[in-house]
Amino acid sequence: MRRVDGIEGLGRATMGHRPKIAARGIIAALCLLWGVGMVFAEPVQQIPQPVYKDLRPEKKPFDPDRIPDPFLSYLVRRGQQTAAAAKDAEEKLEKEKLAAAQKLRELLIARTELQKLTISQLTLTAIVQAEGVSWAMVSDPKGRGFILKEGTRIGTNGGVVHRIARAEKKVIIKEPYLENELDLKFKDVVMKLPDQVYESKEK
Repeated sequence: MRRVDGIEGLGRATMGHRPKIAARGIIAALCLLWGVGMVFAEPVQQIPQPVYKDLRPEKKPFDPDRIPDPFLSYLVRRGQQTAAAAKDAEEKLEKEKLAAAQKLRELLIARTELQKLTISQLTLTAIVQAEGVSWAMVSDPKGRGFILKEGTRIGTNGGVVHRIARAEKKVIIKEPYLENELDLKFKDVVMKLPDQVYESKEK
């Protein structure tokens, strides 16, 4: 085997390794390009948030009005609180009055001809009891007759027939009204049967 000496031999040895170095460089460049392509090809996935964050209570925004003024005295602050509480109570009472008035107005809505006539315009003409059930008849100034049973709405004041008392010869009607503009209550209005009017008991 021939020995390579000196600069000439070193140069020849270096030239022999150049193809290997070039090949390695090409492979490294290809690997680098492939890696960059993989990075840009795949979308970046969002990192999931910890589950415990959903369990945290929602933070309320800071409201400086809720912080008491340190320069106000206790009596002044207490007076402001009392005034605010009184105003809230007054507004609540007003709402309850409006609701009661609305309920009364609904009860006064006339849905039948009998509700368009006042009690004073009607005359009780008969009370009849049949098979344990009592009913009555009233007539208007024009002579038209109307049958009354328990629960029949009658009169312009939202009245409802409460009881038909044959033995007492009368019909008891409940009419709604407001007490203190707040409490819905009912008063009794009585229609009596004249002695000369027909009264019957059916079998």
